[in-house]
Amino acid sequence: MRGPLLAILAFFGLWAKPAPVPTGDIRFEGNTSYASAQLLAILRNRYYVPLEGDFGVTDADDAAYFLRTFYFSRGYREAGVKYTYTPSRPPAALFVIHEGEQNSIGVVTFDGQSEIPPDRLHEIFNAAVRQATLRPFGRLPYVESAIESGRVAIATALAQKGHLLATVTLENPLPPPGQSPAPAPVPSTNGFIDVHLRIDQGVRYFVHAVSFTGGPVDDATLRGVVKDSLDAPYQRNQETLMRNRMQDWLRNHGYLEAAVTTTATIDNATGRVSVAFTIDAGRTYTIGTIRVENSKSDGTRLITTPAAILSRFAIQPGTPYDASKVDDAARRLWFSGAFAEADVQRIPRPPPTPNSQLPSSTPQPPAIVDLLIKVEETSAKRLQFGVGFSEWDGGYAELHYIDRNFFGTLNRFSIDSTVSQRSYGVSGALTDPWLLGTDFEGTVGLSYAHRELPAYRANEAGGTITLARNLSSTTLTGYRLQYGYKNVTNAVVFGNDPDQPDPNYSLGSLTFTQIYDTRNNILSPMSGLYLQHEEEFASPFLLGNTSFFRVSAQITYYLPLREITTEHPFVPFVVFNHRAGIILPYGDNTTVPIPERFFLGGPNTVRSYQLDGLGPRDTDGDPLGGLATLLFNAEIQWPVYNNIYVAAFSDAGNIWSTARDIQPTDLQVAIGPGLRLYTPLGAIRIDYGYNLNRQQGDPVGNWQIGFGFTF
Repeated sequence: MRGPLLAILAFFGLWAKPAPVPTGDIRFEGNTSYASAQLLAILRNRYYVPLEGDFGVTDADDAAYFLRTFYFSRGYREAGVKYTYTPSRPPAALFVIHEGEQNSIGVVTFDGQSEIPPDRLHEIFNAAVRQATLRPFGRLPYVESAIESGRVAIATALAQKGHLLATVTLENPLPPPGQSPAPAPVPSTNGFIDVHLRIDQGVRYFVHAVSFTGGPVDDATLRGVVKDSLDAPYQRNQETLMRNRMQDWLRNHGYLEAAVTTTATIDNATGRVSVAFTIDAGRTYTIGTIRVENSKSDGTRLITTPAAILSRFAIQPGTPYDASKVDDAARRLWFSGAFAEADVQRIPRPPPTPNSQLPSSTPQPPAIVDLLIKVEETSAKRLQFGVGFSEWDGGYAELHYIDRNFFGTLNRFSIDSTVSQRSYGVSGALTDPWLLGTDFEGTVGLSYAHRELPAYRANEAGGTITLARNLSSTTLTGYRLQYGYKNVTNAVVFGNDPDQPDPNYSLGSLTFTQIYDTRNNILSPMSGLYLQHEEEFASPFLLGNTSFFRVSAQITYYLPLREITTEHPFVPFVVFNHRAGIILPYGDNTTVPIPERFFLGGPNTVRSYQLDGLGPRDTDGDPLGGLATLLFNAEIQWPVYNNIYVAAFSDAGNIWSTARDIQPTDLQVAIGPGLRLYTPLGAIRIDYGYNLNRQQGDPVGNWQIGFGFTF
């Protein structure tokens, strides 16, 4: 990524109210593991015991009880607390604590039958215990209630696999805390107590057969609706989920008033479950009139035009009724950001009076359902401000304004401005996310910027017209066609490039981009595949004065080294990344302007070089960029505490002046360690890259600071 790093668009502050100082005389004895100030804070902030002012004997009694509860929760099973209370002025209390030995969970073993492998059983058990004891890392305290949570979690996991009667038993359980065991189990050395769980998963219940009564289509079609449940684990009330799926399928095929009932027959000996469906499909429906109303009853008029709402709704009268399409249309309105509420009411018309002169075998015409779209508008305008720091630009600030309902059209209008110690710029865009009622997005944008990068300084002004289509609602998968024009003036090239005597130019180009994306998270990916290719064609016929053809491609693969689960969302993973690009000038052009060339170096490419520092340079060391590039990256990230990761990486890449100079084995290689902090807005990264094959004039290495995913 060239230019400033992405700004964090919010300020996060921690405001803490200092704890009041007790006015009485409160003392502790015997507390060797926790300081008196810690115990006071725990009593106030966790258990809300009032220990200031004229606290009474009841407060002191509560404090002793909760102190003992706290020690139990930390594995001090034999902890005891006694107190003496003096009703003086101010009152005084002395808490005498017997901590005893702190016990932790030692080796956890499982016996018996279990479809779930031991590694997964350990993950489920540990996650439940950590959640119950509020211990995200470190050794686990031996707490009976937390161990019970782990036992229940394993039984629940088995039930989800169809073992409804599975039992998980804690072998040789210890007595409740504070009570003498009889006979006393012997904890393992150093305070560790082993946990032994016996599992009897029992019969596996599964859906073996289905039958249908009253279906409007053949049984084979109906069986296909619920085929995912056949021979799959049966869970309690599974027939209800199957009924809902069948009912949804019927309503998605025009049967607005379809009703389905189910009956499950269970054979406890074999685990076979048979589900019988009774279907009352009713008549098929077509869409009648579609109206828009304000859901508020105060008489206020909608700012959004009905035409814009109907265009975004994108369902036409006279088409067959499909419940899923109506629901998707309502979600499109809600996701526009202009509405706090977007609901669609289905209003069936009364069926027509049957014509007695027609034969009884004559098919009945489809019924009509009218749609009433009720919306409640919300403020669609947002102003966001952010500040940050990057190695090249230094301190910078960003201002973002967006209106998601521009003049009531449901189009987006945005303005983005950035100012740093080296550069500044502003851009604006008007976007129709549902162009002409289709699923294409159209955008018109204008921009102006003063840029200063290691290779050049220039002013750029221009605009773009973009047509895009996103094929997935959760990823970037899709394609984009864009026409762009920009005029570069007041340009100063720092390097000595004899092939480019005039650094000012204009560029008109067409760019086609296609993306395939299966990453599990766009901001912090840990698994999946990302593919992108881009072709740009620049020509005087497109109003510029430079001609070239650019092709670039990227492939990034995220490989988790452990299954990503609810219990373990942060897992170790490996990233492999490859980028390649080539620029071919044609016509009267033998090269391309420096701002259009490839550059490497910085926090997202080869991290042993400063920004744009790798590749051809002049005698003064200024970067010149190149017309061909190769980049390879490999990185492993390992969690050390929740969302904090350590990383090790290797980068290899180079830039060549022309395509004829490409030497795939002539690559500059960097290795190094890194640190990652994953936040809801992305990862904060710190890396140090060391040059393995340093050439004359190359740095030994570089520190890099970045925001967002690396590749």
